Amino acid sequence: MVLATAIVGCAPREDANVARVDAAEVAQDNQALDQLRLVGSNLAKPHQIEFYLYLPSEADARAAEAALRSMGYGVTVSAGANESNWLCLASKTMVPTIQALTDARIVFKRLALTYRGAYDGWRAAIER
Repeated sequence: MVLATAIVGCAPREDANVARVDAAEVAQDNQALDQLRLVGSNLAKPHQIEFYLYLPSEADARAAEAALRSMGYGVTVSAGANESNWLCLASKTMVPTIQALTDARIVFKRLALTYRGAYDGWRAAIER
C-alpha cells in the first residue's frame, strides 16, 4: 500500500489564529495531493484520510475524540509513540481537495489549541 502523507512539524502549541491557514501549510497539502496524483490516485474519488492530532493527556485526547466524532470523523485514541503524549487518530472519507483539506486543517488546529496539543498532518492511501 502506498500512502501520500502531509506531515508538518508543529510546535507543542498551535498558533492562536487557527482560522488562518498560511501559504506554507497550503503548499504542504498541495504537495501531498501532487504525490497522490503522481502515483496514480484518482483525486476525483473519495479517499479515506487519516489526520494526526497529538495531545498531552488521555483526558484531552478523549475530549478531542468526542468533538471529532460529532463532526463525522472516526477516531481512535492511543498512547503516543514517545509515551509522553496521546495520539488522537481521526479518519474521514472525503474527496481530497485543497479546500476540504484546508477546512480540516482549521478543525485540527483549533482542537490542538483548545487541548494544548499539535496537529501533525494527514495521509491517504491511493484510490484508483
